[in-house]
Amino acid sequence: MSDKRKDSRLGIKLEVELHSEEQDLSLETRDLSQSGVFLSAQESNLPSEGSIVELRIKQALGEEEPPLVKARVVRIDNDGIALAFITDE
Repeated sequence: MSDKRKDSRLGIKLEVELHSEEQDLSLETRDLSQSGVFLSAQESNLPSEGSIVELRIKQALGEEEPPLVKARVVRIDNDGIALAFITDE
């Protein structure tokens, strides 16, 4: 199977908050790229594919609170959820 990703991924584990209309979850990143992120998750009540969510890294990045980032759920697997960042471009 060919890899259709346009951005290289960085394998990194960061704790994030995922906010959707249905719930708030605390998850961990498995990998991160400029265009999206994969979050490890065993929960069965994840947001549905196509839904819009907001993410925030839990760790402090300097003195300011990390921003909320909008993303779209593009895939749900047995081991997690893939999100594509939504940009204004």
